[in-house]
Amino acid sequence: MIKIIPVSSLEKILPSTKTPPVEKSGKMAKNEVYSFQLAYIYDCSLKCAKLTIDSPIKDFITVRQVDYVPCTTPNTWAGDDYMISKEPFLCPDVLRPLDKRGVTARYGYWNALWVTVKGDLPVGKHKIKFTISHEWREPISCEYTLEVLDFQLPCVDFTYTNWFHYDSIANYYKLPVFSKKYNELMYKFINRAIDHGMNMLLIPMFTPPLDTRVGSERLTVQLVDVSLENGEYVFDFDRLIAFMNKVSDLGIKYFEMSHLFTQWGASSCPKIVGKVNGRTKKLFGWNDKACGEKYAHFLGAFLPKLRQRLIDEGLYERCRFHISDEPNDRCIDNYKHAKEIFRKYMPDAIITDALSHYDFYKDGLVDSAICGTDAIDVFLENKVPNLWAYYCCAQAGKNLSNRFLAFPSARTRVLGIQLYLNNIKGFLHWGYNFYNAELSDVVIDPFYTTDAGGGLQSGDGYVVYPGDDGPWDSIRHECFYDAFQDMRLLYALENKIGRESVEKILLDNGFEKGFVNYPLGNKPLIELRKQIHKELTK
Repeated sequence: MIKIIPVSSLEKILPSTKTPPVEKSGKMAKNEVYSFQLAYIYDCSLKCAKLTIDSPIKDFITVRQVDYVPCTTPNTWAGDDYMISKEPFLCPDVLRPLDKRGVTARYGYWNALWVTVKGDLPVGKHKIKFTISHEWREPISCEYTLEVLDFQLPCVDFTYTNWFHYDSIANYYKLPVFSKKYNELMYKFINRAIDHGMNMLLIPMFTPPLDTRVGSERLTVQLVDVSLENGEYVFDFDRLIAFMNKVSDLGIKYFEMSHLFTQWGASSCPKIVGKVNGRTKKLFGWNDKACGEKYAHFLGAFLPKLRQRLIDEGLYERCRFHISDEPNDRCIDNYKHAKEIFRKYMPDAIITDALSHYDFYKDGLVDSAICGTDAIDVFLENKVPNLWAYYCCAQAGKNLSNRFLAFPSARTRVLGIQLYLNNIKGFLHWGYNFYNAELSDVVIDPFYTTDAGGGLQSGDGYVVYPGDDGPWDSIRHECFYDAFQDMRLLYALENKIGRESVEKILLDNGFEKGFVNYPLGNKPLIELRKQIHKELTK
């Protein structure tokens, strides 16, 4: 059989897929980024096949090859059935640019191309014809009709951060941190994140004390230059400020300053290096107590100077500060003490941390709560203002949305509706490009090791792949951004008919408040979009 058909972006075309359902048309807002797929099958293996596009809007269209990666750890939570497979399998995820390798067809099963439409398109219906040709076979073609509707997705007061792992770029590409070639690649990765809705960036004042085994350390990525002269600390913030201004020009609105105390308890200091008598050495690390006099003295010198420089540069109000990531009720005393040290020198800074214990917020330990979606109900019940959400490896059961490889795309995309329905103001994820094994014991190749060396669910650690000369997207990254676009679509409808009416539409369609109960599968999301489009174009 030789065939090509258009299908929804919500389908994951597996090697075991029978004929996928055809989707011949779609609709998009004028400023939306719209995606669908081309599924095709050949009776032989082909490489370097040619794709041609015949359409008046072809200049707005990008097509990428869908490649497979091994999903070796589908999920680590028992009793979760809303998955593609509970057993390891080959998963379509990498979106590889169509370069000189052209279109690849693997013998005997369905392959896929990912089609993205983006730009200032004219309103109306547009026919698109796709043709795959090869010297060994007759050309195969299909058509898709895309309608551009006469409205735009509104800008929304929403903050999104996905932790950027600076060491992963240096390790994978084997480049010195902040070297010229490194910086070229780094900014490509940052730009790709911004293109997918990210407007807050983790800033490495010092090497972030995240996902690091106790007693070990990650590659140094530190923008603040420190020296110890005659027993006094001297700081140079020029590289830090230059970096913050650069990413601000790219589109970053908020700065997430790296954590000042270690993860899961605020027990120790982050790795901080500096020059002592002209020689670079490690000043602080795991062996230094977070609440010890030595570190308190350092913070007493560092924080006031940092605050003043950020104020002088007009950047301070855009900064958010971390104490410790994911503190729990067993470390509340450590966290309190660490916060007291910080507050002494930063009385007006905004403190935000990912947490799941309501007492941390109730007791005033954080200003802006970022709560795990599996523990957010108590925060919602108490009407916590400016509430953020996050998920990671722990938010996996009870049909919770996540972006693991083994989860259907609809399970990733439903997040946008949930963010709107629960009036969430921000979202955090820990893994934009984490190319390490769990706790950063070793560096991994994300094309082959998708589960952090067996420690996490496949796909949890990253949504972009390190391509030949910059980031390659994933299906999960595109679906995650589609979720944000769905959220903006709901706000567009709210601007027209009011929030109460929009919530009624969602509830009538089976979407409930909270992050657990919602209709499963692709059809509810597709039908909801149709209803919203109808309401917006009345």
